[in-house]
Amino acid sequence: MKEINLLPGYLRPEERVLALASAQGEGFGVLACTNQRLIFLFVGLLRRQFLDTNWNEAKAIRYDQSTRTFAVYTAKPTKRAVPAMAVRVASLEDARVVAHAAQTASAAPRLDIV
Repeated sequence: MKEINLLPGYLRPEERVLALASAQGEGFGVLACTNQRLIFLFVGLLRRQFLDTNWNEAKAIRYDQSTRTFAVYTAKPTKRAVPAMAVRVASLEDARVVAHAAQTASAAPRLDIV
C-alpha cells in the first residue's frame, strides 16, 4: 500500500494512471500502467526498485502463465531477447487488465501483446 501512496511522486506532469496491479520485483510492489509508460515501484527498508518503460520504446508485452512473469520488450521478442522490464504478477486477471490498459495507452497496432 505504501507504494501506491508514493506513486504520485514518480509521475510526470499530465501523466494519468490507467491500471494498477500487485507485482514482485526485488520485493512486492505496484505495477502501474499510465498513459505514457509502464512503471514498477517497490520501496523496502533497505532497497528501492523503480523500473519504467515508455510506450514510445515498447514493442511487445508478454505474460508467461507458468512463471507468472509480465515482461515488456523494446525489441522484437525472441528466445534470446532480454526484456527491458520483467516482474512477477501472480494474478492472470491483473495481468490482463494491465495489458489491456497498455494496449489502449500505447497506440494499439504498434504493441504486440501475448
